Amino acid sequence: MNWRLPNQLTVGRLLLAGVFFVLLALYDAPAAEHGWLLDVSLVVYLLAGLTDVLDGYLARKWNVVSAFGRITDPFVDKVLVCGAFALLTGSNFVFGDSAGDFERSLPFWLTGHMASGVQAWMVVVVMAREFIVSGVRGYSESQGQTFPATVYGKVKLFTQSLAICAVLVQLGNFPRTDWAVIVRLALVWVSVLATVLSGLAYVNRARRLLASD
Repeated sequence: MNWRLPNQLTVGRLLLAGVFFVLLALYDAPAAEHGWLLDVSLVVYLLAGLTDVLDGYLARKWNVVSAFGRITDPFVDKVLVCGAFALLTGSNFVFGDSAGDFERSLPFWLTGHMASGVQAWMVVVVMAREFIVSGVRGYSESQGQTFPATVYGKVKLFTQSLAICAVLVQLGNFPRTDWAVIVRLALVWVSVLATVLSGLAYVNRARRLLASD
């Protein structure tokens, strides 16, 4: 393996993901005093995002792009995002005393009674998209055709990360602020919509690929 700094950053991001998951698992929504855990989680997540930007930049600048990096980098991104969405649906993120009257008055389909606003079916959507795209990419490359990431995938990852950060900021600092609740829910739903649309874009590319066989 090419053990250059870009690959070291990728492995470091995987370790940061593990720390991030532990912090989310320790959080308890009904206990308002646990908000600091989300602030620390936010810092760890942002550090992980910084390594994602930096490793790709350095690999291209130094011309040390490796097979390990091409495979591991997107894999770690998927682990971080899918793991975050899954943990945000845990029982420790169910509505607690920290939720305000406004949020409690919102319809169930909108919140799922989750303090995070992330519902179980959303996790299924996020993970299904990743499985489908990985399968299509694997088939494409087995046929000798490249299947690079598209702008749709980049927008998807950006909106998902934005939604995760919004959840952490809102629950950790503005748990009873109505406008913050609205922003958090809006970003969560936008991220799910972007996930679906990017998945459909990849499926359309796969359809054209199969049609050409």
